[in-house]
This record gives sequence, structure tokens and C-alpha cells, in this order.
Amino acid sequence: MEFQFESLEFKNSFNNIINITNEQFSKQYELTEEIKNVTLALQKIKKVFRTDIDISELDNKINYSREQIGFNFIVITNEVLEKFNSSKKQQDYISVILLSSALIYIYLREYEFKVGGFHPTVGIEIGNFFVTVGSVLKDDPKYSRYIDFGDRDIPFTILKEVFLSKEIRDLSDLVSFKNNLDNQFNQIDSKVKEYEESFDQKKEIVIDLENRLTQNKLTYDFVLLSKGFQQLYEQKKIELEKVKSTYGFVATTMFLLPFVELIIFMGIFLYFNGNMPTQIWLISIPFITMILITLYLVRISLQDKRSIQSQMMQLELRMALCQFIHNYADDSEALHKKNKEGFEKFENIIFSPIVASDDKIPTTFDGMEQLAKLIEVVRK
Repeated sequence: MEFQFESLEFKNSFNNIINITNEQFSKQYELTEEIKNVTLALQKIKKVFRTDIDISELDNKINYSREQIGFNFIVITNEVLEKFNSSKKQQDYISVILLSSALIYIYLREYEFKVGGFHPTVGIEIGNFFVTVGSVLKDDPKYSRYIDFGDRDIPFTILKEVFLSKEIRDLSDLVSFKNNLDNQFNQIDSKVKEYEESFDQKKEIVIDLENRLTQNKLTYDFVLLSKGFQQLYEQKKIELEKVKSTYGFVATTMFLLPFVELIIFMGIFLYFNGNMPTQIWLISIPFITMILITLYLVRISLQDKRSIQSQMMQLELRMALCQFIHNYADDSEALHKKNKEGFEKFENIIFSPIVASDDKIPTTFDGMEQLAKLIEVVRK
């Protein structure tokens, strides 16, 4: 059953609680230091629940916890006060202090989450109240559920209501953003189709050239070197396609993450009318972490792609050289005599290892002049 902070019933109940926490009254009992600290913190919290002024603002900000069954301050505190007034036992006195503190802890937690903080004049007292009550009651089997409700259930429930509210779903700005994003994707799709058509035309030309080169290769290949290079080349083509797919997926994920985060922050920003709680910015931490991770994965994928392309380039060079020099086993001795330096450069290229980076390729293009001379010798 819901109650009102700006009501005579609440103010009377709260004053009754504060009255029994005075030092003269509490000295009648042998209280632990923890209970004394909670009592002192409860006394200072009266700056927030002032009974001499209008506190209807609290009713506007603290509504979810007041609506929950079992959190009616007036009903619950009146019951424990009545029991204490009839018995005057220490245990009943402690129950009044701890139960009142637990309920106020929940109300202030909801206020803090919705507003984002407290006025500096009461911020220190409330912060001390949170620390003191939270540390004393968090492990108490009877009162820990109140602390858990204030620390976890209230923030989760309020955020869930925000994201599922009709206002968020019907935001015209969000719809406009979605339409703009759809237009951009349509433009990208159109460009991709153009590239695909151009690619198909070039593919036919390449296939025709490939067929011609294949026929010529059968004539000029020697010692099965060209065939081995061709097999390696086909393997690298398959690897390159896989790397491209991975690179595209990771890059798309990194591109979409900022938009998802922006949508969430727009919703929260509009819900709080621009006065977002400071803690809301913590939501950006997992998004930033994911962006950094995807950026790192993009970098790795790009390095893999460049590495494979470099290896394919080296294989292409070897296959091209195999088309110019044939009968290696029979003519190697004669070629050595005609142009020893140029032929050594050829052997260095053909039999050098395939490296993963193009900046580590062994003197490949440095000997092209000598290879040109060697080709002239072969033609003669």
C-alpha cells in the first residue's frame, strides 16, 4: 500500500523514530558500536526528511519503492514502535532502529538513481548513511534483502521501464535515425552491385587469360616447379577469402557498436530530460572495451590479409619466371656459363623461402636487370 512523504502520518512516524534515537534514550541499553553508528547516521538523515517543510518532491521522485508491498514506512514502523513502547526491551529498540534505517536506505537509493545525486548540503550525511547502514545490514539475514533491493533491484527495474516504455519506442528522432541508416545501407548495396557487375566482366577476361596461360604453362613448365607454385597459390587464394570474410565481419561489428551505444544514451538522455546520473556513463565502459577489441581484431585481420597477398605476389613472380626459363635440368650448366650472375639471381628467387611480410622478401626485384640479360641469352 502506497503512502505519502508529505503527510501527517509519515511525519509523525518519522519524528517518533528520531525521538527514540537521542543520546539520553539510547544510553539505557548496552548497544554495540555498529548499532550506535547506525543510530547516529539515522539522526543526521532528518535533514532530508524535514517534517517542518513541504517534502512533496520526495513523493514525485520516490514512487516505485513506495508502491511495493512490505515497504510501507508508516505501517511497518508503527508496528515495531508499538511493540517497543509496550516492552521497552533492547531487542525491540534495535529492531526499530535497523528496520527504519533499512527502509530509508531503499527510498534514498531510488532518489539517488533517478536524480543523479544529492544537494551538497546533505550529500555527506547521506553518503555516510549509505556506507554505515550498508556495511552493517548487508550480511544480516533479516535485513540484507532490503540492502539488495536498494542496490540491485531498484536500478534494474527503473532501467527496464525506461527501455520498454512507449516513449522510447515512439521517439521520432530514433525513427529518423533508423531511416537515415537504411538509406546509407541502400547506397552501399547499390555500390556493391555495381562493383559485382564490373567484377564479373573482368572475371571473364581473367578466366580467358587464365586458360591461355594454362596452355602455355603446360609447354614451358620444368621440373614441376610451376605446378607446385600453382598449388600453393590456390591454397593462398582460399586463405585470402577466409581472411576477407573475417575482416569484413569484424569491421562491420566495430562500425555498428557506436550506433548501438548512441541509441541507448539517447534513450536515457531523453528519459532524464538531460539530467543523466553520473553513474550512467559507466555503461559506456563495455562498449568502449568492445570497440577496442574489434579494432585490435581488425588490425590483426588486415595484417593477415596483407601477409597472404604478399605471399601470393611472390608465388606469382615465381610462376611468371618459370614461363621464361625451361629445360632447367639440361641447360643449367650452359646457362651458368653464358650469364652466371643473372642465373644465380634467378635461382635465388625461385628457391628462396616464401616470407609472410613483403618488407622481408629477399633480394627479389634487385636482380631483375640480370634476369633480363639472362632472358636475352636464352632467346639467342
